[in-house]
Amino acid sequence: MTNNASKCPSGSRAQIEFYGRIMANVSHEFNNIITVISELAGLLKDLSLAARKGRPVPNEKWESLSDSISKQVARGKHIIAHMNRFSHSSDEPRAQVDLGQALENVRVLTDRLFKNRQTNLSLSGSLEGISLSTDPFELRRILFACLDRFLDGAATEVTVVAKRQEDGGKTELEISGPVSIAAEDLAGQIDVLTEQARAIGSQLFFEQNGNQIRIRLVLPSNRE
Repeated sequence: MTNNASKCPSGSRAQIEFYGRIMANVSHEFNNIITVISELAGLLKDLSLAARKGRPVPNEKWESLSDSISKQVARGKHIIAHMNRFSHSSDEPRAQVDLGQALENVRVLTDRLFKNRQTNLSLSGSLEGISLSTDPFELRRILFACLDRFLDGAATEVTVVAKRQEDGGKTELEISGPVSIAAEDLAGQIDVLTEQARAIGSQLFFEQNGNQIRIRLVLPSNRE
C-alpha cells in the first residue's frame, strides 16, 4: 500500500493527515459497533415476538443478548475515552506526558489497522512511571509514523520494546519486524521521521538487515 500518509509528509499537512487517519479509523470502529448493536436489536425483537406468540425463550438467550450489547457499549466507551485523550493531546504544545499512556492511546486507536493487515503488535518492557516533557500530539504522531512503516511494509509481526537507561534518564523504544518494502523506498520516509523526532528533542536510528528492520526512538528524559 502506498499513499500520501505513508510517505511521511512534513509540517502541518502531515499533522492533518495523521489526525484524519485516526478519525477515519475510529469512525469505522464506531460503525462496526453500531452495526453489531443493530443486529442484536433485531434479534431481540425476534425473540420478543416469539415470546408474545407463546413460544418459550430460554433465559440464557436473554442473558446472552444482554451481555453482548453490554460488551459493545463498553467497547464504545473505551474508544471514546481514548479518542477524548487523543483530542486533548493538541491542547498544549508542551506538557508532561505519560509515555505508557501515550503509546496505549495510539495502540487502541489504531488497533483496527493492525487487525485488518493481520499484523500482530506486541509490547514489552515497563513504561510505568516514565513521564516526558514534550509535545503530546507530536509524540503520538511520531509513534504512529514509526508503526506505520511496518503496516506499509506488510509486516506480520511488530514488536515494541521499551528500555530505560539505568540512571533513570532517557527512554528508548525499539520497534522491529519483517517488512516487504524496498530499502530505497524506506530511506526517504526514515529521513523525514528523523527530522520529526529531532523537533521534539528525540533521536531516531534505523537499521535494516534483509527484510528485518529496526527503528530506535530515543526520547528525552523528564529533566530535559
